[in-house]
Formats: sequence, C-alpha cells, structure tokens
Amino acid sequence: MIEKRTYDNQQKILIDLLTEISNHYQTISLEQLANRYGYTKQYLSSLIKKISGQTFIELRTRKRLEQAKYLLTSSDYSIAEICDLVGIHNLNSFYTKFKKQYHIMPSDYRKKNYLDDHFL
Repeated sequence: MIEKRTYDNQQKILIDLLTEISNHYQTISLEQLANRYGYTKQYLSSLIKKISGQTFIELRTRKRLEQAKYLLTSSDYSIAEICDLVGIHNLNSFYTKFKKQYHIMPSDYRKKNYLDDHFL
C-alpha cells in the first residue's frame, strides 16, 4: 500500500512538473522548479529521470522543439525568430537539436509541410 501511495505521489509530481514545463518552456529552469516544489536540484533531477525516463533538459527541449515544429508550419516567423520564441537562443544549437529529434532540417520541414498543406 505504501509503494502505491509513493508511486501515485510521484505521478502527481510528474504531472505537475510537465504542466510547469509545458506552460513555461521558454524560460523555466530546474532551479526554479526545485525552489517552487521545495526540493534540491539534484533530488528533483533524479526524480524526474526516475519517473519519466528523461532528464529535465530532455523534457524541456522536447517541448521547445514541438512548439518550434508548430510555428514552422503555422507562422511566417523566420527560423531565427522561432528559435528565440521557443527559448533556444543559439541558432546552430537549434538546428542540431531539431535535426536530431526529427531527422530533417527546420527549413526542409517547413517546405515539406507547406507543400503538403497546400496540395491536400
């Protein structure tokens, strides 16, 4: 029974953390989350990894890239502007992360999806 309660509590914490990351992905830091929840950065980092299987950085980066992907197909912002809007302030880093996650460059993703959207 205690294990179930601990697991349920960890799941609730993870849901809260994912909500925070989702709502504040541009600027949120592990330190801010740790302060908000009353944990040390080290404890929170290990808890996130244990529960989600991903690090805080991986979760935040995934959210940033999902938003960038959305903006690439739904806006006329330049790639540099999108990079800044999602909280990744190094364009080369953005290109590298996007390519690693989606196996396509942001500009190619935009072109492909622009064409797909206009020929459907």
